[in-house]
Amino acid sequence: MRGSPIKVVGIDLAGSEQRPTGICFLEGRQAEVFLLYKDEEILLAIGNDVQAVAIDAPLSLPRGRCCLRDSCTCAGKAHFRVCDLQLKKMKIKFFPITLGPMRKLTFRGMILKDKLEAKGLQVFETYPGAAQDIWGIPRQKDLRGLKQGLRRFELKGNWLGPKVTKDELDALTCALVARDYLKEKTVSLGDPEEGLMILPKPSVRPRPHQGQGE
Repeated sequence: MRGSPIKVVGIDLAGSEQRPTGICFLEGRQAEVFLLYKDEEILLAIGNDVQAVAIDAPLSLPRGRCCLRDSCTCAGKAHFRVCDLQLKKMKIKFFPITLGPMRKLTFRGMILKDKLEAKGLQVFETYPGAAQDIWGIPRQKDLRGLKQGLRRFELKGNWLGPKVTKDELDALTCALVARDYLKEKTVSLGDPEEGLMILPKPSVRPRPHQGQGE
């Protein structure tokens, strides 16, 4: 590839600033991961020179919902977005956006998206669990298996260290989706007017790591 390598960021966002958020900077084949907590830290860490930011968090509300509060008149009008229903059709497991803990994550994700876009960055929602399913590698419950599966992308960086966390590996997954997005190797689920989720194309699978079978 000519010119500067693609530089993207993946964020495995936590629902609370008290819990760790995984961050991954991916530039070329170099992937660096780390943990942050507060939104201010995340915004400060991400400069203006990245080409895309992929966030593991709902970044939009179901059509007909103005919020996720039970006390609002919009409560009960919709529990799923179009992209959620498409995930369900693909038999990919996920947590509904109106589930208790997901409400806080959604609220935080939408605010963070607005702040990142105000910096002039391209930001979109992804779901590392779905990406991992599409690639045929384990999810974070099998941390060792997930790390081994991600080795097939032949990346360098500190993510290969023994103390890497599930949040950091999910952030790396998000960053890989962001890179594929810029290479036009992704699909968009959902309604553009409601909110899209970006995922790898089902036909695109990572090349096996040398010495490792499928």
